[in-house]
Amino acid sequence: MRAELACLASLLLLGGCGSGSGGPAEGQRPGVVLIIVDTLRADAILDPADTCATPGIDSLAADGVAFTRSFSHAPMTLPSHTALFSSRPPFETRVLNNWQTVRQDLPLLAEWLEEFGYDTRAVVSLGTLEAHSGQGLDRGFDDYDVDFWNMDEAPRVVERLRTTLDELDANRPFFLFAHFTDPHAPYNAHGTVERTAELLLDGELVETVKTTSLNHWWHDVELTAGRHVFEVRASHQIRIRALQCFRGKQKLDLTWEEGELMGACNQAVVAFEAEQAGTYQIRAWVNDSIGKKESQSRYVKEVEFVDGFIGQLVDELKRRGLYDSSLVIFTSDHGEALGERKVVGHVQNLHDEMLHVPLIVKPPAGPDSRRVTEALTRRSGSLVTHSDLVPTILELTGIPPLPDQRGVSLLVDKNRLLIAETHKPESKRSFVCLRDDRFKMILDPDEGTYTMFDLEADPREETDVFEARQSERPEWAGQLEAIARIVTQGGNLEDERDPETLERLKALGYL
Repeated sequence: MRAELACLASLLLLGGCGSGSGGPAEGQRPGVVLIIVDTLRADAILDPADTCATPGIDSLAADGVAFTRSFSHAPMTLPSHTALFSSRPPFETRVLNNWQTVRQDLPLLAEWLEEFGYDTRAVVSLGTLEAHSGQGLDRGFDDYDVDFWNMDEAPRVVERLRTTLDELDANRPFFLFAHFTDPHAPYNAHGTVERTAELLLDGELVETVKTTSLNHWWHDVELTAGRHVFEVRASHQIRIRALQCFRGKQKLDLTWEEGELMGACNQAVVAFEAEQAGTYQIRAWVNDSIGKKESQSRYVKEVEFVDGFIGQLVDELKRRGLYDSSLVIFTSDHGEALGERKVVGHVQNLHDEMLHVPLIVKPPAGPDSRRVTEALTRRSGSLVTHSDLVPTILELTGIPPLPDQRGVSLLVDKNRLLIAETHKPESKRSFVCLRDDRFKMILDPDEGTYTMFDLEADPREETDVFEARQSERPEWAGQLEAIARIVTQGGNLEDERDPETLERLKALGYL
């Protein structure tokens, strides 16, 4: 399997070297700011009809270079981020689902930058990127801020980023990973509609909460020993994303008498036993259940909302004198289906609505900035992948390549080939695909079936041309089968995560 993997790496990902132009000398290395907006479709930014008003992101693009054909390696948060931070596809990182361990021998960007003197900081906002004591993407970060429950919204993320910037070591170059969850589901209504649900304990109304916006509700209650019942009632369809009861750090077992986690309902009822009288804490997260049309309109509002806070972060960097001298990269981990193929969400397939992501690169100011901008501009209409970001960052900071990186610096004029994957159990089916400028081929390993699309004639991927056109990419089927074998032989497709992790995945819309 090791030889097969090495062969695939060289065949498919074309090796990762710089342009040979060199970077800044040590001591003059620029700051690096990596901004990732979770679940942001490329067409939310690139749409010529300006469906989404994004002046903050547009301003950043005006200062740098926007790539129109940038693609993720996975429509799932942790596998995609791991591929980006390691410059390797998921079948090689072994991170195929959320909340898996990032293996210790996998080189990561933050760890590499830290070794070369960088002050490495991260502020993340989604549970699937939480720290795992060096077992996740937190490895290599001097500080990895995960001060949130399940997900955090842009206003608070920017406040946490300001605190992080306050703590930077002025004597070292810095790397800042700024992660925004908006517009990940559930999509907030942002004032377009308001719906509420009642929360009751033992038949008494405790509070009324909005279901059209993020409502992480925590409440301390005094309980007698014995059985208690907590209810959620609404006049519209709701989904209970999380419901927990604690005494101190002890989590109580809940019995669902009506409804279930993430099931659409108008009422949910859970019972639990308090072993002794005292103070208990109940946590609930409830959102309304909406259809495709409302999902589409709310998604636009979410993109416009987060855009304002991207602008605030850029303004903060400028105010501190960090913006011009820094390399700033803006992208998303994956896209989002908004009704295409009757899907709303991500994970479930490898079509472009889930893989096509925005990418903006603003080079640092300096004597080479014009040359770098010109080189990036020449590549801006070509197919590029997340694997290319680490090589680009390292070239522009004058740091040697990450060991065994698979991508190619964006300054290099070379054709790319995208490998993308999604895997069970979070996806209902596993798929692997290859994509170049003209074609995409997708393998369903369980069924042994292929689909193929002529992206030039059929950009919406509606007509399968595998039988008629497979001969135009004769090596792809065998390469996809090899990737699938590597995943099966060395991967972890069985769900061994603990019940609490599975519960949190459900809260975030997975499984």
